[in-house]
Amino acid sequence: MGIRIRPEEVKIPTNEPFQHDLLDRKEPAELLTQLVDGIDGPCVMAIDAPWGAGKTTFLKMWSCHLRKNGFPVVEFNAWETDHATDPFVALVSELKEGLSEFEKGSLKDMIQKTVETAKQVAIRAIPGLIRIATAGVLDIQALIEKETGTLLASYAESRLDRYKENQESIRIFRKHLQKMAVALAQCKKHPLMILIDELDRCRPSYAIALIEVAKHLFEADHVVFVLAVNRTQLTHSIRALYGDRFDASGYLRRFFDIDFRLPDPDRNRFIKDLLKRIRFRDDIVPLKRFFGTSELSLRQVSQAVHRLSLATVSEGSEKYVMMISLALIISTIGAESYRSFVRGDLSDSELVDAMYDRVSIRDAQFEALIVMAAKEIECDRNGGEFYESELESPLIDKYHKEAESQKQGGVQVHGKEVINLVNEYMQRSSFIDRNGWGFLKAVKRIDLLGGNDRRHSR
Repeated sequence: MGIRIRPEEVKIPTNEPFQHDLLDRKEPAELLTQLVDGIDGPCVMAIDAPWGAGKTTFLKMWSCHLRKNGFPVVEFNAWETDHATDPFVALVSELKEGLSEFEKGSLKDMIQKTVETAKQVAIRAIPGLIRIATAGVLDIQALIEKETGTLLASYAESRLDRYKENQESIRIFRKHLQKMAVALAQCKKHPLMILIDELDRCRPSYAIALIEVAKHLFEADHVVFVLAVNRTQLTHSIRALYGDRFDASGYLRRFFDIDFRLPDPDRNRFIKDLLKRIRFRDDIVPLKRFFGTSELSLRQVSQAVHRLSLATVSEGSEKYVMMISLALIISTIGAESYRSFVRGDLSDSELVDAMYDRVSIRDAQFEALIVMAAKEIECDRNGGEFYESELESPLIDKYHKEAESQKQGGVQVHGKEVINLVNEYMQRSSFIDRNGWGFLKAVKRIDLLGGNDRRHSR
């Protein structure tokens, strides 16, 4: 069996959506299900979580859970339609596709009428040339010929007439959307759920336009919009469009009727399960402790662990696993510091300080391996032999000075532990040699796997 280059997506069984959930998302999904099931009026809900915190996986699991409980659900990936000129056209197209299973009897006529009236909104609200370019998305090919012949005439209409026509088409669309949603709710006993994902990855203008469309054009009883968002990033997008002084937070409050913040997961359990899947011994290097910092997104952690599994697929020696783990910890937590260190522009002591600025832990083994890596980089630059050259380490020098000054406290004990580990590693004649695995070979393996950009070449 071959290896997977990309991390495998979480499997979501239809009969048990949360079977492979590593983030304890079942409880919030059940809470939200009870909440939306009691909503009669129109609703736009924001599910807020930082980038890489598992919003997409949550929406997929919740969508499966909703369908299992009888909810009509339409899923909309905003990023996949980001190329479209108008989000309304793309959204109606997905709505039609998502409701195809309900096109029976009177519901079929209502769904078709809703889509037909949506076409009129698109025709009147979008400039003629764009209407023609996007007509196929809504399957309004028959309108293209008419549009071509009346293109110049349409631009000659007064703005007032166009405004009135547009408002009337929107009113008619909402009326039919309302009738369809009520009939669907009576049939399924639940509101229509429209789940929108990947707003974080869209162009700011498209993301904002999509939210505005959801709020203003799809406002109907028994229709619940759910948008997975990174509120902080969305606020920046709004200010990028309307200016730094614009009240972006107040603007968003006008659109979202309900704000729900995904609870922070148990990060240690998440990382432990990831490492267990790749059969990795975390005691070799405390990778779990470093990746447990809240500064790293779950997506960053997942990608780093996946690269670890790829990098060690054909080499399982302890020293190599130690060095590849070290390289991945540094590159994931501080990419710029990692590049500077590999180039030889950052000392072991400076790198340790840079790492501890980002994480609130101290680890002697981690520091000792950095000392070994720095020695290897220096030998590589000067053409020296690793075990024949003297150890020149600003970090070890610092700890020796602390010991000599008889300082009291944890720092002195910690420093002695680092020194003892370095001495132990230096006595291993095969720890780093031309035929073994060293830090620079680990760096090359990461580069080959595309784990980091390659601007650190020496």
